[in-house]
Amino acid sequence: MKERITVTMDRDLIVRAKLLAHHRGTSLSNLVELSLQASMAPQTRAARSFVERWAGKFTVRDGGSEDPRLQALKVKHSLM
Repeated sequence: MKERITVTMDRDLIVRAKLLAHHRGTSLSNLVELSLQASMAPQTRAARSFVERWAGKFTVRDGGSEDPRLQALKVKHSLM
């Protein structure tokens, strides 16, 4: 069951909010209600970065000390 409340806002904000509600095809009351629900919803964890997703997933195999590219990478990333 819904109840009425009184909310005080800046006049410019009211005008902009009514316009937004009109463009969305809803009432100002519904727009405010949805905004409050969204702000109170549990915050989902932000998408992890590439490094966070893949850190520790790769290993350097000991494939051969004759590969100069492998040696350069080991030196560059302090894996020696």
